[in-house]
Amino acid sequence: MLGDLLSRATLGDLLAQYANLLDWLDWERLDAVFWPEALFDFGMFKGDFAAYRTFVAQLEEGYSRRLHMFGIPSITLSGERARIDATSVIVCRTDAPAPGIDDMFWGRYLFDAERRGGEWRLSGLTYVLNLFDHRERQADDRGGPMTFGDGLSPLHPLAARQRR
Repeated sequence: MLGDLLSRATLGDLLAQYANLLDWLDWERLDAVFWPEALFDFGMFKGDFAAYRTFVAQLEEGYSRRLHMFGIPSITLSGERARIDATSVIVCRTDAPAPGIDDMFWGRYLFDAERRGGEWRLSGLTYVLNLFDHRERQADDRGGPMTFGDGLSPLHPLAARQRR
């Protein structure tokens, strides 16, 4: 029972790390989240971990602002394996044409995970899109007093606070 709770907490943390590293474009941290032979299926992309690294970097680096949010995951444990179903909302901003475009995705991430040598990592990912919206911005929202999520990367001044 305690072992299952620890596994669930660890798997939930892996999902949080994954969303975080996508937003911050912190590709070096992918190795700690996925096993090297992990398989991916996004419909428009299917491949192994090495190909996914290139695919996801090109995709995410095209946006000036990213926000990946997961709902509470449903985790099914089976010994050293797990299946995770996590709903998601993703908002991504491009700056061109000015004042920008917001792409919004509602879907779910279906993860497979394995524990090897006591360590959990993700071993597979299938993305299922439920809804997509593409909106041209009518005004630039960066004129206010807020700190905006533009330019997040490992070089951003706030990035050190996000690393574990």
